[in-house]
Amino acid sequence: MSTASYPTAIPQVMIYFEFDQCVNNSLALLISVLTTTFLFFTTLWQRWHTSSTGTASYVLYYLKAKWKGYRSSASPDNMYNVFVTYDTKDPWVSEWVLETLRVKLEVEGEKVLPLCLEERDWPLGVPVIDNLTQSIRYSRKTLFVLTKAYAKTGLFRLALYLAHQRLLDENLDVIVVLMLEPVLQNSHFLRLRRRLCGESVVEWPRTAAAEPWFWQNLRNVVRVDNQTMYTSTYSQYFTCSRERD
Repeated sequence: MSTASYPTAIPQVMIYFEFDQCVNNSLALLISVLTTTFLFFTTLWQRWHTSSTGTASYVLYYLKAKWKGYRSSASPDNMYNVFVTYDTKDPWVSEWVLETLRVKLEVEGEKVLPLCLEERDWPLGVPVIDNLTQSIRYSRKTLFVLTKAYAKTGLFRLALYLAHQRLLDENLDVIVVLMLEPVLQNSHFLRLRRRLCGESVVEWPRTAAAEPWFWQNLRNVVRVDNQTMYTSTYSQYFTCSRERD
């Protein structure tokens, strides 16, 4: 009995795919690094922004201020006597500024001292950095109403930076510090401020009997130029600087 022989089927490759020809190792590595870096910084930004929104805003405002620069006022006349910067998010502080500080400086007293207040005088729709810059530029003094919460915000640090710019650019010290709470006791800023012009740092009195003296002292401080209240050493320095200018 004979058997039929069939040719053995040899498998044929219909499509040949070589991975080395389609994968660019350098490009793949670059994409991997960029993707990992993007995800890392996105996660880091979300956590940082959530935990410290004020600090993140401060960085953005600070960079914008540095980019735009600070320009001196073209007019020698100031629109306001004092720009008051404070914690508008604290209802108690906001009420105290609008109902007590405003009345004591703008309404009562021998001379009216027009104030610039964020909640009352800032136009709506204008960026914070622009409102803040204009308020400091067109006010004779900048009054910082400090509390523990406000001293930690980016807005405070930005306002402090802009106020210091007037000292550097115009040789005008416009900073007055009103401490509603004991804050920044160990800071270099407060130490230097007290050494340079101790009268420009005022503290809310602990007793009601001392409040009339406090308000009279605050009126005098915001009305008089800071340079006239400097200690003798610093006063001589600023006198020489102005003569050179």
